[in-house]
Amino acid sequence: MRLGFGPYVTAGIAVIGAGVIAVTPIAAPGPDRHVADIALTAGDEPDVVIDVVRHAEMISPFENLLTPSPAFPGAPLSEHGLQQAQDVGNQLFDELGPVAGIFEGQGLREMGTAAPFAELEHMTSQILPGLNEIDAGIYALDPIESLGGRIAFLTAGAWSLGAPFGLALLPAPGSSDVNGVVFNDRFTDAIDTMYNAAIANPVVSDNGQITDVAFNSEASIFVWALMNVKNPDIPFFLERIAESHTVPNGLSTILLPNTGIVEIQGNPTDGWTLVSWDGEAIPENPDLLSALFVDLRDVALPVQVAEWNIFEAILNGDPTLIQDTLAEGIQNVGTAMAQFPEAVFTDIVDALTNLGA
Repeated sequence: MRLGFGPYVTAGIAVIGAGVIAVTPIAAPGPDRHVADIALTAGDEPDVVIDVVRHAEMISPFENLLTPSPAFPGAPLSEHGLQQAQDVGNQLFDELGPVAGIFEGQGLREMGTAAPFAELEHMTSQILPGLNEIDAGIYALDPIESLGGRIAFLTAGAWSLGAPFGLALLPAPGSSDVNGVVFNDRFTDAIDTMYNAAIANPVVSDNGQITDVAFNSEASIFVWALMNVKNPDIPFFLERIAESHTVPNGLSTILLPNTGIVEIQGNPTDGWTLVSWDGEAIPENPDLLSALFVDLRDVALPVQVAEWNIFEAILNGDPTLIQDTLAEGIQNVGTAMAQFPEAVFTDIVDALTNLGA
């Protein structure tokens, strides 16, 4: 159920709007690990790679049901899933060699999938609640092909593909991830934690990069990627979503199959680039549709974040917190709006230039 905070938020956003007018654009590694020699100037942040691995197959019938609420401990892996976990562990070990860190959500499926790789690395996988799957709320354990399953996936789609159009605040009834803004904060905290851990233990993998490996679930990495990465390939994802509707339970088998790997690279300050999705390379410079999606997302999402933060501050009742939250919202929304026209203009010019090349 969505809370009735419209009048309060409207007042807060009005204040933000007024403010916008005045804005002017503006662990130690083991002896067998190679530690990166990081030389940085003030303010620079090194990039790291994070490979996010979807869990292996669960026992029947849970593979075709929505995640329980809460998302842990959930169901264990099936016999086939145990083999998938071993296979992806071997694949990761062969491709990466040593890694900076291994992380997992709290579910049995994530733990079971991470275990073979952690054993090969002689490391302990660290549990991060932020890596848990999106909480299904009142639709928990509904079949994926049921009405509840469809609504749950549509909600996740609204948070991700709909973020540029103000849909990140669409509520998820009964869920601890009450909306996309709350989910995004949770998952981003996990990404930041993994980044900081990698910088504290900067082991260079065989790919030449400081690399973490995380084990979680399909919907969470899909939603986070589309809400955050600099280069979401919108035609690629729309094609996968369309294909997923051609077979039963396709939303859980085609968009990101079991043990599919999503690779991102970057840092929390400069942002994250989507390198590959389930083995398919994603262009660093997206097409015009994807670029305009990012432009709209990056101006609309700060408004939705400000709306939610103002609502929470008003509920708290602390005048200082309300004032600080309004000030932060004004700054963030103002900065986003100031950057928006130039970003759109640049993307259109680049697209036209590429047409003539």
